[in-house]
Amino acid sequence: MVPRKISAKKSADTIATKEKNAEPKNQKNVFLFHGENVFSATAELNRWREKFIKKHGDSDLDIFENADADKISAAVLTSPFLSEKRLVIIKNSIENFTCANAEKETKKLISTLNKTPESTVIVFFEDKEIKLNAIYKKIREIGEIKLFKIFTEFELQNFIKKHTAALGGEIRPDATNYLIQMTHSNSWTIEKELEKLTTYCLNREITTEDIDLLITPSLETSIFRLTDLIAEKRMKEATNIFRILVSSGEDTSRIFAMIVRHFRLLILACDLKNQNLTRNQIFQKFKIYDPKMHPYPVGIYTDKAAEFNIEELKKIYGMLLRLDADQKTGRIKTTVDNKTEAMLTMEKLIIKLCR
Repeated sequence: MVPRKISAKKSADTIATKEKNAEPKNQKNVFLFHGENVFSATAELNRWREKFIKKHGDSDLDIFENADADKISAAVLTSPFLSEKRLVIIKNSIENFTCANAEKETKKLISTLNKTPESTVIVFFEDKEIKLNAIYKKIREIGEIKLFKIFTEFELQNFIKKHTAALGGEIRPDATNYLIQMTHSNSWTIEKELEKLTTYCLNREITTEDIDLLITPSLETSIFRLTDLIAEKRMKEATNIFRILVSSGEDTSRIFAMIVRHFRLLILACDLKNQNLTRNQIFQKFKIYDPKMHPYPVGIYTDKAAEFNIEELKKIYGMLLRLDADQKTGRIKTTVDNKTEAMLTMEKLIIKLCR
């Protein structure tokens, strides 16, 4: 019998079908974000939510706080309405199931988690570190847990050194500090990026050049860079940074909010520095303003404040507030699909600040 010829296209289709069928069916879809580093945890949660909305819209997104088992079960077991997936975010609710009389509620929630459909992604979000309990153990068993811990700068440096060594790699001291800066002290992001870096830098030390090559700077790091360029009056580079942020998919309103926050913190740092306070005293004052503030960016704000005088910072902040008011009152027209006017207005402000 003469063997039948199979076309290249058919063969490729057969391979693709086999590969598709070989994909794991039970991918993790239950997550816990917890820990005292609420800033980093919230940023990560916002990225997940924005990515979901961009792909699936917001009709199948539910967000609850202090929810009970019945409310969670109803949301989790509901089929998607207008998309293929549902995202259920449950904030600060796990402690509801830790008291002595919550055994029945706990069993009900665990039963729901066991029946979570593939179409539903659940993210539990807790603004403190959750210790071992029945819900924690169940999430660890079937899902993934992300701890967002606040390290001191020294602890973070040691964490990077030890984790790099555990992955079979080495990292230069200057690259350690650069990685902290690029990830804005986010320990979970650092952990994931080190996996990539050690794989790439096989049998040699990780350098700052490797980090530039493989890691996209966090939004916070890019905002620091933008502010540096404004302080140095480097208009072209500053507008380029802003355009890169927008073109990378960052929402203009989020970029603007980060810039406003950044200058507000610079004013605080400048004012505290003018009072001749020590770095530790400045950090303690920052903690009153934001108890979850990491010491590493506080140090950066303190150093950057020296590049401005307080009056100049107040002038810039006033311009930002006027721009914010113009957006909120509709003088600058912005829609979900068209943010060109807001982007151009922001670019004009950057140009004005660089003169």
